[in-house]
Amino acid sequence: MIYQKKLNNNVVIALDDDHKEVIVMGKGLGFNIQAGDTISADRIEKIFSLTDVKANKQLQEIIETIPISFVELTEEIFSYAKIHVASDLNDSVILHLCDHIYMALARQKEGITVKNVMLWDIQRFYQEEYQVGLYALDLIFEKMGVRLPEDEAGFIAIHIVNAQLKQTTKSVHEITKLMEEIEQIVRIVLGVNIDSQSVYYHRFITHLRFFAQRLFSEQTHENQEVDEMMLLVKSRYPEAYACVGKIEKFIQEKYDYALSEEEILYLSIHLSRIYQVSK
Repeated sequence: MIYQKKLNNNVVIALDDDHKEVIVMGKGLGFNIQAGDTISADRIEKIFSLTDVKANKQLQEIIETIPISFVELTEEIFSYAKIHVASDLNDSVILHLCDHIYMALARQKEGITVKNVMLWDIQRFYQEEYQVGLYALDLIFEKMGVRLPEDEAGFIAIHIVNAQLKQTTKSVHEITKLMEEIEQIVRIVLGVNIDSQSVYYHRFITHLRFFAQRLFSEQTHENQEVDEMMLLVKSRYPEAYACVGKIEKFIQEKYDYALSEEEILYLSIHLSRIYQVSK
C-alpha cells in the first residue's frame, strides 16, 4: 500500500497493488508519514473500497466528517444483507446507509422521530430486507447504545432494496405501488384473504418484484413455447387465469406494457397456488 493522504490520525487514503484508491484504517497511520511512503502491512487493520469510483470519493468525504465506527457498522450490516438477501448487492449502498444511520442517530438524540409511511408495505413486500433492518437496529443498539424506532428498520430495508435494483429502474415507491395494485386486483377478483406469511405468497411477491423491475426497465421476457402448459393452466386453474387477464388489461392500459405469454403463465401458476391455499 502506498500512502496518499490523511483523512484523520487513524484513517488514510492509499493506492493498492492495482493503483486503485482505497481507504485504509490502522492505529496512528496518519502520523509521521509522507506521500509515496509504503504502509507496512502489519499496521493495517482494515481496508475499505467501493467498486464505483465516484462513490469511493464520496465515502472519503463522509469519513472526514463522521466517525469511522459508522462505516464499520454499516459494512457489517451490508455483509449480513449479502448473506441473507442477495450476494450481488451494489456496494455503493454503504455510502447512503452510513449517512442515513448517522443522521438517524443524530435525530434520535434530539428527540426527532420520522414516521415511515411505507412501513406496512415494506413489512409485507420486502420481508427479507425488513429482517435486515431489524438486525441493523439491534446492532446499532449494541454498538452505539441507542435504540432506534421500528420505522428505521423500514428505511434501512429500502436502502437494501435499492442496492438490488438496476439504475434504469424506477424508485422503490413506484415498484411497491405497482405490486400493491396487482395484489389488490388479486384480492378483489379471487375474493381471497391472502396469508402474507405463507410460502406461496412469498414466492408470488418475489415474482412480482422482478416483474415490476422488468416493466420499469422496459425489459420483456422473450416468449417461449408455452402453448401446451397454457392450455393446461387455463383448464385446471380457470379462476387464476381469469384473474391474470384482469391484471394484463390493467397493466396494458395504465403502464402501456404487454405481458408476454410466459409472464401470464407464471403469474397464473403463482395465483393458482394462492387461490387453492386460501380456499
